[in-house]
Order: sequence, then C-alpha cells, then structure tokens
Amino acid sequence: MGATPHGYAAETTVRIHFRRMTVFALILERRMQFLRILLLAAVLFCQGTAGAEITLSPLRQVITETDRVAIYRVSNPSARLIEGRVRWLDLAATETGYEEASAEARAHLSAAPYLTVWPAFFRLEPGASQTITVALKEGAAPPPGERRSHLMIETGAIRTPLRKAGGALELDIGLGVSTPVLLRGGRGETGAAIGDTRLLRTAEGTLELETHVEPRGDFSAYGRIDILFSPRKEDRLGPAGLLKRVENVAAYIDAPRRRVTLPLGVERLPAGVLEVRYIGRAEFEGREFAKRAFEIAPPR
Repeated sequence: MGATPHGYAAETTVRIHFRRMTVFALILERRMQFLRILLLAAVLFCQGTAGAEITLSPLRQVITETDRVAIYRVSNPSARLIEGRVRWLDLAATETGYEEASAEARAHLSAAPYLTVWPAFFRLEPGASQTITVALKEGAAPPPGERRSHLMIETGAIRTPLRKAGGALELDIGLGVSTPVLLRGGRGETGAAIGDTRLLRTAEGTLELETHVEPRGDFSAYGRIDILFSPRKEDRLGPAGLLKRVENVAAYIDAPRRRVTLPLGVERLPAGVLEVRYIGRAEFEGREFAKRAFEIAPPR
C-alpha cells in the first residue's frame, strides 16, 4: 500500500480500494449515533468484498525549465464506474512524513502557483485509464531553488453513499492519494548524509535499525537505503550481505532529517560490520549519496 497524504510514499504504484460493506441494520434511538458507529466500523474493520480499485503511477515527478511536463496515469481495473477529481495540497515535510503547510511555509514552498493540471475531473469506465498532465505554466520560469506541491487524486465509486437494501445498509468509502511534484529552478547541488543510527529491539525481541537521512544542498535527495552486514571471523571480514532494503526514501530540504526504521528480523547479530548506504534512484540513479559503517561487538 502506498502512502497516505500524510506519509512518505512506499511504492511506485498505489492501489486504492473501495469496499462494499453490508452492515446488518441495528435499531438505535439516534440515527446519527448509528451512522458514526457504522463509519468507524467501516474504517477499522474493512472486511467486505472489494468493489473497485484504482492504480496510479508514478508517485513522484520533477519539473524543470527543460522538462516542463509530467504525465501521470490513472487506471480502473475494476468492474465499476469510477469518478475522480484532482487538486493541489501543500504539505511540509517532517521527520516521519508530512503535515499541513502553514501559510508562511506555503509562500516559499508551494509549486502550485507555477503549474497547471488537467483534467481536474475524470470518469473511468471499467478497464479504462486516464492520463493526468502537470505542466509549467505558459511563459513561466521556475524560481531558483526547489518548490514542492502534492497532487491529490481523490476517487469514488459512482453510487449513493449510504442506502438501505434488503434489510441492510451499504456504504461505499472513497479514498485518495497524494503524489509530490517537485519544481526546480536554476543550478544547485544535491547531497545527503547518514545521521544518528542505532539498533533497537522490538516488543517481539527482534532487532530493528533506526537511521536518519539528512539532506545537503539546494535540491532534495531521493533514493533507497541498503543495510549490509559483513561477519567477522577472528581478524578477517567476510563478504557483505544485504540485510534489508527500503525504497522511495526522500530527503526533502524543508525538513532537517528523515527518520527511517527498518526491521531486521533477527534476534541478534554476530560480530562484524554493519553498513548503512543511501543510494540514489530516479534522476540520481546509482549515485552513492552517503554511507556509514558500525562495528558490531561479539554477542555476550
């Protein structure tokens, strides 16, 4: 599953599910109270038959003076008719995700005033797809540095939201996903560093690694984190093996650091060297932004 509007993206394709839920009618004195309970149950216990599904790709776009247009594709592989709308969100990056940007932050963060998007509304027949185009406005030039807005795509099945059918109530839940659009102007540097890193133990007793990626430069970094381990036998290190990998790690310049937690799935590590690498993806493909190595002492 991909990110919500307040979380970092975790996949390059997001599937948004709408559930058809049939809830046996209950007799309550207050109908509004019943509706609130029903909605809460729908969110917490979404157990019905899948009614519709939307796919969106990619989950990140960069627009510059030379690359002025970005194309998204939304498709509907389900058997139901879907309607959607497109709008802009301005979200500030935090250590673990996003939060709504303040008016002050939007003044120097938002890319939306420089961009156009069409169509603003769409309808998808079963099996159909739709392109959504984002472009730099005619005659506009990106301001120096980097700005970012989030394209919010909200979809819903074409159906009465709440109805009574055969002694039961049926409810359709519409969901949405946001995708960052970065606007870059002028020349700038992109870099990153590995910050505070530590091994933690989960409630189940297994190890997880918490690390921080810190942006350096004028533009945000984007890549993956690789965790490698080289076992030590006496005074010699064995070959490094990949312990864990997490994709789609963005280090945005409006947040001082990005925290990433990676479950390692083991209870202990033998003596050796643990290495954290931040490797570029997309326009930074293959670039090694940063790495840090940590000596792991023999188990006691």
